[in-house]
Amino acid sequence: MGRITTLRGFRDIYGEEWEKFWKVYEIFREVLDLFNFTWIETPVLERLELFVRSVGEETDIVQKQMFAFKDRGGRDVVMRPEGTAGVVRAFIEHGMAPPKKLAYFGPMFRAERPQRGRYRQFYQIGAEFIGYSGYLSDVEGIWSAYLPLKTLGIDVEVLVNTLGGAETKRRYSRALREYLTDRDDLCDDCKRRRETNPLRVLDCKIDGPRLNPPDILDFTTDEERENFQKTLEKLKEMGVPVRRDPNLVRGLDYYTGVVFEIKAKELEAAQSTVLAGGRYDNLVSDLGGKPTPAFGWAAGVDRIVLVYGGGIERRPLYFVVRTSEELKEYAFFVLNKLREEGKRADMLYEARSLRAQMRYANRVGARWVVIVGEEEYGKGMYRLKDMETGEESLVPL
Repeated sequence: MGRITTLRGFRDIYGEEWEKFWKVYEIFREVLDLFNFTWIETPVLERLELFVRSVGEETDIVQKQMFAFKDRGGRDVVMRPEGTAGVVRAFIEHGMAPPKKLAYFGPMFRAERPQRGRYRQFYQIGAEFIGYSGYLSDVEGIWSAYLPLKTLGIDVEVLVNTLGGAETKRRYSRALREYLTDRDDLCDDCKRRRETNPLRVLDCKIDGPRLNPPDILDFTTDEERENFQKTLEKLKEMGVPVRRDPNLVRGLDYYTGVVFEIKAKELEAAQSTVLAGGRYDNLVSDLGGKPTPAFGWAAGVDRIVLVYGGGIERRPLYFVVRTSEELKEYAFFVLNKLREEGKRADMLYEARSLRAQMRYANRVGARWVVIVGEEEYGKGMYRLKDMETGEESLVPL
């Protein structure tokens, strides 16, 4: 029989890459703790309706990318394609009182074409500020996204724009539809989108860069424009490398107000976004809750790991070796004493010569070798060898 391999777009994560995944999570967790976040885990499997109502029926996620199917009860369900909708659903379902800051980490699923740093099962860290409004909460939201990446030592640029409120979005959509009406050079998807959701055309990776549409700032109210300018100024004042991208709209329908993307300079332009988000003041009410302002973002851990150049710190390895098989039980006793002391320790269980055990210890990067012989057994001790200096010493248990 042939080998069984992973499905296309799915992968195993192990070794140093897994260590980097965990390091990225730890840094984000430490930073978000400074902002007083509560962590939440939502189900991987949700009702299909949740994402149709929140993300938008005309989005690529709903139209093309969801792993949707009927469960054994005949219900339409989906593997979660993004995190915000599930968190907001949980916020409403459990009667949480705003303001509430909720953060999450876990796998998402989209049937996209696999690329470097983009998989069909991918991992996100996200943060949702539910019940927060005003330009300072926008600043705090973007700052909370930028700070972990800065801490990780990743060179980034922050791009921001505003979509205004619901009425501004409607006015701009009409103007954008008129601008796109006579363009015959759009891709087939965008020819459909210009009628159903013209803002989605600006998010197209094929047509978006070629367009020079009207500026949405010309359609915002004085208050919306003033708040957006204050947000930009405050971020620059705080040292965030930020600039406005007038064509930035994001690909999910629930966004209103400020939207942003953070791009890693080390990655190719088309695949450089490592974190994105914005304001979504209508989503809580759209999903059946009370009208509640909100702001959130999600970071793509797979892409962040690609550019994270930091080292992985692990406790030094103590490797236990024995001079004969008769001492295996004692070696095992010493091994677990070391672990009780908080040391990372290991040993081989199959019969091997002392020289073979020493070679293996060197191969796995042991910092210390713990030697168990007849003398050490008789004294209730072990011999500790420093693999860098070669020095040895007897250590009592």
